[in-house]
Amino acid sequence: MPMNHLLVFGVCTGVLVLVVAGIILYLRQRRNDTPKEELPAADFPDLIETAAIDQFLYDRCCRYMIEKRPFLVESFSLQDLANVMFTNKSYLSRTLNRFSGRNFKQYVNYYRVMYSLELFRNNMGLRISELSSLSGFHTETSYLRNFKQVMGEQPSHWCARVRRTRLQSK
Repeated sequence: MPMNHLLVFGVCTGVLVLVVAGIILYLRQRRNDTPKEELPAADFPDLIETAAIDQFLYDRCCRYMIEKRPFLVESFSLQDLANVMFTNKSYLSRTLNRFSGRNFKQYVNYYRVMYSLELFRNNMGLRISELSSLSGFHTETSYLRNFKQVMGEQPSHWCARVRRTRLQSK
């Protein structure tokens, strides 16, 4: 499995562990803070079931993004993803925000940036403008802004560092 796929898989797995831990802590706290007669026993399974369904949807979205790469189409929209996931836009948007900490545009652009890293590692002769268009970005400016947001540095600096590292390892 390519390295960026492992990274995304690891992030998704980490998020799952954090969510489950958070739910358990929330339920324990709620059980300790609320007198037994005020808390119906049926509330706990409903909360856990809802969180599990939300996590399942988020995991399906991550898998779909990695396997099918719909983000390469510039016009890919929240409605497109909702249709594939057989859900509605607002529920999907809320789930993506909750589990990824990003809105839909940021979520898609994250995958575009990760894909551009993969492209560059496979072909270090690609220019920034080529990486931008091949990754599904509308404009190079959008690519530059999102790359910096995701990676914390400009693509030109990242590319130069990767080239140096590759040359030093030979």
